[in-house]
Amino acid sequence: MVYRGRPSAACFACRARRIKCDQIKLGCTQCRRMRMQCPGYHNPLDQLFRDESANVAQRAQKSYRNAKYCAVGSRRDASTQRHEDLSSEANSSPMQPTTSCHQSDIASPSVLPGLSQPIEAVALAHFMSSYVPRSHFDYLPGIFAQPFTGLALSATVHAVSVASLAREVGHPNLENLARRLYAKALSETNAALAVSQTATSDATLISVLLLSLFEAIVWASPGIPANWNTHTRGALALVKLRGSRQFDSPIGARLFAQVANIICIDTVQQKRRLPSDLVDILKVAEHHHSGHSRFKFASLTGEVADLRADIDAGGMTTDEVLDAAQSLDGKYVEFASFLRTLMDFQEFVLKEPRSGVYGNKVHYYPSHRAAQFWNSYRMTRIVLNETIHDHAFGLPCSSRVGIQEYAIANIQQMAEDICASIPQYTITSGFSDIFDVCCSFPKSSSADTQLTFSSRKASTMSLLWPLSTVRGIHLASEDVKAYAVERLQALGSEFRVPQTYNLVAGCSEADALEDDGLHMFYVS
Repeated sequence: MVYRGRPSAACFACRARRIKCDQIKLGCTQCRRMRMQCPGYHNPLDQLFRDESANVAQRAQKSYRNAKYCAVGSRRDASTQRHEDLSSEANSSPMQPTTSCHQSDIASPSVLPGLSQPIEAVALAHFMSSYVPRSHFDYLPGIFAQPFTGLALSATVHAVSVASLAREVGHPNLENLARRLYAKALSETNAALAVSQTATSDATLISVLLLSLFEAIVWASPGIPANWNTHTRGALALVKLRGSRQFDSPIGARLFAQVANIICIDTVQQKRRLPSDLVDILKVAEHHHSGHSRFKFASLTGEVADLRADIDAGGMTTDEVLDAAQSLDGKYVEFASFLRTLMDFQEFVLKEPRSGVYGNKVHYYPSHRAAQFWNSYRMTRIVLNETIHDHAFGLPCSSRVGIQEYAIANIQQMAEDICASIPQYTITSGFSDIFDVCCSFPKSSSADTQLTFSSRKASTMSLLWPLSTVRGIHLASEDVKAYAVERLQALGSEFRVPQTYNLVAGCSEADALEDDGLHMFYVS
C-alpha cells in the first residue's frame, strides 16, 4: 500500500482554506470567528481506504470477457494437433493457463480469471471502502485490524465481502463462492459460541451481526429470510449473556445499541412485543449512559412495538388505543426537541425544480447516521398517526374530524420530510450547487456531499425502507407517493435490489412497515 501522507484532522472548512484548525469537538474556533456553522470533521477511517471500485469493476468486466471467450473456445471442434498447438502457446504465455477457465468453481483464485489479486482480497477492499464507512459497521476496520480477533470474524467478513461484490457484479461464480464462505463462517462462529471465553467477545457478536448482513445481501424472495431472524435472535441472546460488562467499553455499548435497534425495529414491523430480556438490558444501558439518544429512542420504539402487539391481539377499546397512541406521539414530539440539540438538520428552499428532488425543499444532515435517526423518528410517527386516524372512526363525527385531520397533517409532513432527506445521498456530485444560499452552507468539501457510486452504497441502501414506507401510506398525497415509487425503482435498479420492482409493481397501500423486507438493509 502506498503511503499517502498523514491525513488532515482539520474540519472541512479549515482544510479547504488551508488554515490551522483547533479541532474542538462541537465546532472549531476558526469557524465560530467567521460566524459560520462548523461543517464537521473527516471520519479517520474513511481516509484509510482508497476507493478502487472503478478499477475493480473494470478488471472484473475484462475477466468476464476472457472467461466467456475461453469457454466458447473450449467447445470448438478442433483437431488434436491444433489443440496441442494452442496448449503450447498457452503454456509459453505469461497469462493464466486455459484450464483455469474450467475450474472456476473449485478454487477461489480462479473464480474471476485475470485478476492480479485473490478475489477474497479484492472483495474485502471493495467492501471496506464502499459499504462499511457509512453503515452500522463503520467500526469494523479498527476491530478487523486487531490481532487475535479469531477465525469467526475473519471468515464472516470475507463471506460478506464476496457476497457484496457478487451482488454488485452479478457473477454466478462469485455467488457460489460467497455461499461456500458463508458455510465456513457459520462453522467458525458456532465454534466460537461453544467456548465460554469467546462466546461473549466483541468479535463473536460482530460475526453474528455480519451473518445477518449476509442474509440481507443475498435475499432474493418475498418476506424475511428465516436465517436472518435466527441470527437476530442469536445477537439478542449474546447481549443478554454479555451483561452489564458490555457497557464498560465504547465498542461494547455501540454493539448493544446496534442489536437493540435491530430488535426494536423488527418487533415494530412484525407487531410483536419487545422481548423482556431486551427491556431489562435497556434499563441497565440507560443507567450506564443516561441521556444516550439511541437508548432513549430504543425505549420509545419498544413502547410502540408493545402497543401494536396489543392492538393486533385485540381487547383494547377505541378510547384506550387513541389515548395510548396520542400519548406516544407526544413523547416522540418531545424527543425530537432533544434530538435537535444533538444532530439537527438544515432545510433549504430551492428557487427552481430539480430532478430527483420532491417539491422545493431539501434537507442537509451533518451525517448519514443523523439522517437515518430522523427518518426512524418519522416512520414511527407515521405508524402512530395512522393508528390514530384509523381508530378515530369509532368516535362521534364531532370529535373524529379534528383528530383525523391532525393525524393526516402529521403523516403528510413526515412523508415530505423523508423525501427531503433523499437528495443528499442520491445526487452524486455538486449537491451544494443546487442551492442559492448564504456562504455558511457546508460546501462540497463535506464527506457526505462527495459520494461516488461506491461510497454511497450503504447510505443509499438505507433509504429504501423509508421510501417504501412513504409508498405504502394510504393517507399521504399522490405526488409524494409517486416520488417515493420513482426513487425506489431507480435506486433498486442502480443497486441491484430486485425486490423493489415487486413492491412498485404491487403498489399496495397496506401498513407502511409491513412485510417488504427492506428494513433488513435499514438496520444492517
